Amino acid sequence: MMKWKARTETTNIGVLELGNLTFNEDYMEISIDICDMSDSLKAEVDKAIEIAKVQYTEHNKALNAEKGYNLPTVWSDKPVIIDFTFLRVVLKAGEPITYTICIGFEDADNSMMEQWDCDIAVDLSEYSNELKKAIIKVLVDKFF
Repeated sequence: MMKWKARTETTNIGVLELGNLTFNEDYMEISIDICDMSDSLKAEVDKAIEIAKVQYTEHNKALNAEKGYNLPTVWSDKPVIIDFTFLRVVLKAGEPITYTICIGFEDADNSMMEQWDCDIAVDLSEYSNELKKAIIKVLVDKFF
C-alpha cells in the first residue's frame, strides 16, 4: 500500500493508507484508512463522537417509546472503542470533490451500542493534485 502525508490547512491529518474503491460511470468513492492523526484532529474526532453519541441516544429513546423496544441508551463513562477511521473521498462528474473523515465506534462496556454514522467534513482541496496522483497510481498498480 502507498503511504503518504497530507495536511488540512495547518493540521496534519496523519499517515494515510489507500484502501477500497467503488466507482461507476459518473461517480467514484475512495476510502483511505487513517493510521494516525494530529492532536487537534483527534480533538475534532472526539467532538464528533460526542455529538454522534447524543444522536444515537435520542434515536434509541424514540424507538423505545414508539415501538416499545428496550434498546440501550446510556453510554459508559469510559472512552469509546473506535472500530474504524477513514477518509472518504467522493468524486462526482461536474461537482467538486468532497472529503469526509468517517468514524465508527462502540461503547466500551456494551458492544451492542455501536455508532457507525459519525463523520467530519474536511477541506483538502489544496491537496487535490496529490490525491489525484495517488488515486491514479493505485488504480494503475492494482488493476492494470
